[in-house]
Amino acid sequence: MGLMDEIKKGASKNGTKIQTSRAAELEKIFNRAFYLPKDVEEEVAFVRQVMTRGLKTQERKGLHASALIESETKFCVRQQVLSLLYKQLQGEQINIKLKRIFEEGNCIHEKWQRLFLRAKFGEAKDMDRSRMNKQYEVSYTPDAIIEVPEFYDGKMVGEFKSVNTYQFQKMTNHPSAGKQLQFYMFLTGIHMGFVLCDDKNTQDIKIQICEYDHSIVAPFIDRCEEIKYFKQRALEEGKMAGRFKGCDSITCKRALSCNMKDVCYGKNKDRLD
Repeated sequence: MGLMDEIKKGASKNGTKIQTSRAAELEKIFNRAFYLPKDVEEEVAFVRQVMTRGLKTQERKGLHASALIESETKFCVRQQVLSLLYKQLQGEQINIKLKRIFEEGNCIHEKWQRLFLRAKFGEAKDMDRSRMNKQYEVSYTPDAIIEVPEFYDGKMVGEFKSVNTYQFQKMTNHPSAGKQLQFYMFLTGIHMGFVLCDDKNTQDIKIQICEYDHSIVAPFIDRCEEIKYFKQRALEEGKMAGRFKGCDSITCKRALSCNMKDVCYGKNKDRLD
């Protein structure tokens, strides 16, 4: 075991938090927001923005950035192509336990977004607002796009993650948030960002500072190109990308959690408007 591994192991045992000096500096700046008065105008505008987003239709549709960072064992090009052409399930395939976890995560996100508004790091329109990359038809929703002049001269993309205490104590970097942040930096053109992990039990936080790294994003861009190709082929030749290996029935384990399973197996063919 190397020296750094020994340090991390010891820190985990005694509860010491390991993060860079720059991350610690940003944490101190963020912590000051807890002492600020509420910004009623911006916070109300933000809550209204979240509550009225998609008011005409609550339907989730199309290709989302989160799907493109999945591991090779989970990413299905057929599923993503279908999502650009047909209506998808709206979450009824997700069990209630996961639904509760998602809702708790939403509350933690809102806490930090409102704190950032109080600190004047951004405006309501900079928090949790969905955007679209027209080239690849990818929708994405950065948790925050902020400016903290005393820390960095420019905009930063922020990604929040709520984690349990056991995971929080063991981790130095969040396993998926860094990849998602890198993809958001590519899509926005903002090449500085951070991941903020919030311990759901203790409300302690860890911050990871990230600069844009194209080598991390390159595989996701390749997936975008692949989806674009297979969509065009489906439209022009009527040939759909093949199913994921091992997904052989609508009742198999993989299909049960898929939002496109009904379309994939011919139970529903409602096209998107």
